[in-house]
Amino acid sequence: MLDPLHEWTVTDLAEHVDEIPITVSREVAIAEEAGLVSTRRVGRLKLVTANVESPYHEPLSRLLLVAFGPRQIIAEALTAIPGVVDAFIFGSWAERYHGVRGPYPNDIDVLVIGGPDRNAVYDAVDAAEKKLGRSVQVTFRT
Repeated sequence: MLDPLHEWTVTDLAEHVDEIPITVSREVAIAEEAGLVSTRRVGRLKLVTANVESPYHEPLSRLLLVAFGPRQIIAEALTAIPGVVDAFIFGSWAERYHGVRGPYPNDIDVLVIGGPDRNAVYDAVDAAEKKLGRSVQVTFRT
């Protein structure tokens, strides 16, 4: 839900969070009642999106970005790889993280410092991309 323009089906959300659809549907109803999300129906599908008009949207988005966003997921992915001395997110994601307004970034730029096995980094980044739903572009520097 970090992308306020992205609409999710309940089934897609359930798959993304590894939960059964009935549970996600119940939680969506609670979040909608609280004004955190908006829903609309297209045929039999219920589409869910963040309610950007909610006074909670900005602080909650910030919390989710810090707790579960690219910084956290990429750090978890790269921490165990030998040879990775440090890694930094730069570009538009770094700007959003620091509060610079702008469009939702299409990809995430990561600078990896050190001499790791590049295939190990790419494998870790592939797993991170699946969690984030965004491509991750890696630049290496020694």
